[in-house]
Amino acid sequence: MQATPEDRASLESARRMVCGDRGDIYVFDDGKFLVSSTAFALRPSRDPIDALIVAVSQAVKLHLAGVELGELRRDLVEAGMGEEQADSVHDHLLDVSVKDWAQVRARVKFYEDDNARIAAFDTDKSEGSS
Repeated sequence: MQATPEDRASLESARRMVCGDRGDIYVFDDGKFLVSSTAFALRPSRDPIDALIVAVSQAVKLHLAGVELGELRRDLVEAGMGEEQADSVHDHLLDVSVKDWAQVRARVKFYEDDNARIAAFDTDKSEGSS
């Protein structure tokens, strides 16, 4: 699956919210992370922190699309997430400032530009190989 710029920015911001990362984070278009020179994939079925990152990421993406935070919590519970887990996701999102939301939106733009650079590089490479 190719992650969209929104997916990538949401995953990055969720990792920062859940793990408190302050340094450089890069999310590849396949959803893998690069954090502190270490590349890895999330394993939400085996790691509860990874599962929380995925849940927060999905909520971030929905909020970026205009869904209100209170509505997100209700939707998580209705989708079968336990009350405690839904509260945890909701609490992570409540702690995000207006400035931080602007930074998440800026990362969406960064990943859009990143995708465009990669596409241009692939096109240049394929045209020069004939």
